[in-house]
Amino acid sequence: MQKSKVATIVIIILMLLFGLLGNLKLVKEINIIYLYIINPVVWLMLAIFLYLILGKNIENKKLQKPIIQYTVIASLAFILIYMLSGLVVSFGKNPYSATLKGLIHNIWITGTVLIAKEYVRYKLINNVYDKDKSKIAILISVVYIIIDFEFTRFIGRNFTMFGLVEYIIQTVLPNIAKNMVFSYMAIYSNYVSAMLYQILTNLYFWVSPILPNSPWIMTAIIDITIPVILFLYIQFVKNKLNIFRSRENIINSNPKNIIPLAILVILAIWFAIGIFPIKPVSIATGSMEKELCVGDIAIIKECKPNDVNVGDIIEYKIKGYSIIHRIIEKKQRNGKYYFITKGDNNGAPDVNEVKEEQLVGKVIFKIKYLGYPAIWLHILQISEDNIGVETGK
Repeated sequence: MQKSKVATIVIIILMLLFGLLGNLKLVKEINIIYLYIINPVVWLMLAIFLYLILGKNIENKKLQKPIIQYTVIASLAFILIYMLSGLVVSFGKNPYSATLKGLIHNIWITGTVLIAKEYVRYKLINNVYDKDKSKIAILISVVYIIIDFEFTRFIGRNFTMFGLVEYIIQTVLPNIAKNMVFSYMAIYSNYVSAMLYQILTNLYFWVSPILPNSPWIMTAIIDITIPVILFLYIQFVKNKLNIFRSRENIINSNPKNIIPLAILVILAIWFAIGIFPIKPVSIATGSMEKELCVGDIAIIKECKPNDVNVGDIIEYKIKGYSIIHRIIEKKQRNGKYYFITKGDNNGAPDVNEVKEEQLVGKVIFKIKYLGYPAIWLHILQISEDNIGVETGK
């Protein structure tokens, strides 16, 4: 079949309509049938149809091997980082069924669709002439992102701005990152690399008996960073094979130059959300002025009750939120520690004693003014679940 931009766009529009049909639950009366039969079969049939009608594409053999190699490395790095993150936080039981039946179930309803979609992406992008490939790649990526967007999570339901931001960071941005690199692969290589990445990374979740209990921001960073770095490596390989690119441009495009910075950014974000034993907390009230002012960041170190003494500033939990006050008296009864605390700017001590199990950690130093952005985000979160971190009064 001759290359056709119009036919390609028509197929993409039909894909969008089909995807929205299932996404918007317009077929909820036959939802189980749609999930187990209609959705995987339609994508599989579309892939087979394009294979039979469009014929074989001319592939860039020079790029295929290095792209596949980098994809496998990226997939293994993805799995390794997820496993290591479990050592930092904790592990929990895998919500997926790790049995053979569960694996077959996941491969059929999810794996088949993922693999078929990558083949369809590749065939449609290469069903147009070179000058239009980038445009079609962007169009397909946008359609896939829209299809995967869970509209039913927001339609007809109450949701907050924080909930929307969380969904975008946790789900939409990783989806954009993957579609970016998969479409790039489809233009300059073939469909094998994208399929490999999807299979290897998803198999980890389907077969592992335990998974990390990681905060959503932690998983989002992994899901976004790995595809972006893979994209940069593929671009670097392509530039190396381009005889018109100068040596300086090729060296400057080497992803090795940004990986250390990316690692530092990731560690900084993980530190900011309290993954490590030392964490930052933004000060939202003036009860500890002038020691801790509104907008300051207090660095909290996890500790045990016998590690804190009178005069230390501690963070402790009470009724779903945190308070940061100074210890003015330390007691011990029946082998357990109790603390009397007070805000430096308050006229009287806190009403209730702090039990040792309420202790989170103690302040080891502070950073001025950097807490204001976190306070703003904290206000958004309070509107959703009415839980926050403050110094208390």
